[in-house]
Parts: sequence; structure tokens; C-alpha cells
Amino acid sequence: MPLDTSFDPATHKFKIVGSRPVRPDGIDKVTGRAKFGADANAPGMLVGKILRSPHAHAKIRSIDTTKAAKLPGVKAIVTRADFKEGDPALRDVLRNVMARDKVLYDGHAVAAVAATSATTRFCPTSPTSTRR
Repeated sequence: MPLDTSFDPATHKFKIVGSRPVRPDGIDKVTGRAKFGADANAPGMLVGKILRSPHAHAKIRSIDTTKAAKLPGVKAIVTRADFKEGDPALRDVLRNVMARDKVLYDGHAVAAVAATSATTRFCPTSPTSTRR
């Protein structure tokens, strides 16, 4: 099949390429009126917060969740102790999801709390850690 050399892109007018499409939702997005999936609220919906370590390579001595559990609106608190060791093939994945004995990196998740309101003032846990 021979190459068609009669087409010249420099002189051809494209309908979409090089044009500015109309964005009907553009004004709503720019002004903040647009609603996204994260803006949805359902009755009885819980809000989650994660406590992350401010230190890299820190040893976790203990995690005390008693104060967070007593706060009104707190429904669940999760630490790494709540997960089973399970499959050895998933060991590295489990260590990366939530720290147990040692924090691997700055920002590593240490604990998580689910509450009925995001305005609940809480520090999910009080981890005691030492830097190594």
C-alpha cells in the first residue's frame, strides 16, 4: 500500500486538535462550588484519622489508646497489634501498612481512629518511641 502524500497537516484544519474545548464545569471547579466524591456525607458515616510517626527508624516502646477510646464519638482504634502475622509472603506489605515494633520511615502509620465527627479533638494515641 503506497503512502498517501496528499495530506498536509500544516494546511489542514482540525476540528478538535488545537481548539479550546468548552468546559461546562470549569466555573464551578474554579469557584469551589463543584462537588466531588470526597464531599459526600451519608447518615452515620465515620471519619478516619491516622497517627503518623514524626521520626524515621524509631523503636516503638508502647502505644496507649485508652484516652482516645474514652473520647465521645470514637468508634474504633486500630494499631498494628490488631493485625495477624499470617502469610509470610505478605510480611513486608504488613510491615509497611502500619508500624509494629519499629517505624520504618517518617510518616509511617502507627495507629488509626474512626470517629463520628471530624471535629472530635483527639490525638489517636500517644506513641512512645525512641530514635535509633
